Amino acid sequence: MAGRKFEDLVDQFDKSNSYCLNEDPSFGYGNLFIGDESLVLKSEADEQLLIHLEFKEAVKIHSISLKAPKDDSAPSVVKLFVNRNNLGFSDVTDIEPTQKLDWTQDQLQSGTPVELRFVKFQRVTSLTIFVEENHGGEISALSSLKLFGESIQGTNMNDLKSQGHEH
Repeated sequence: MAGRKFEDLVDQFDKSNSYCLNEDPSFGYGNLFIGDESLVLKSEADEQLLIHLEFKEAVKIHSISLKAPKDDSAPSVVKLFVNRNNLGFSDVTDIEPTQKLDWTQDQLQSGTPVELRFVKFQRVTSLTIFVEENHGGEISALSSLKLFGESIQGTNMNDLKSQGHEH
């Protein structure tokens, strides 16, 4: 993989089918994708957040970058679930994540991408990001979320079917 350049997958998000549970309505998850780190996503009732991102087409995810305020609201334990739709808080505590990440304050300040187990993040149509714990705060906050990878240029089966009927 050395030398490969992965793209920010933000343009691949299907925002109409993506959502966040336990977000403070005044600090919604859409703030993560604006590019202004003064705008944050904050949890509402406790420190947990459940962000579900749908993709317009299947992608391969290589790495994830998170940024957060430099305080105890910054996430410390984040679990990722691939292609698991309709997960709630009780589900994410009961099932094995695709990958669990522990975040330090330094990582969250720098925003340096953390490589994922690439083999487990192939043909991803949705990603659920569960902020399970933070660094001791009552709520959690994030200022940036970026996923790096590539879209899968697959064959559109509908195109093949229509060509077959022309003969």
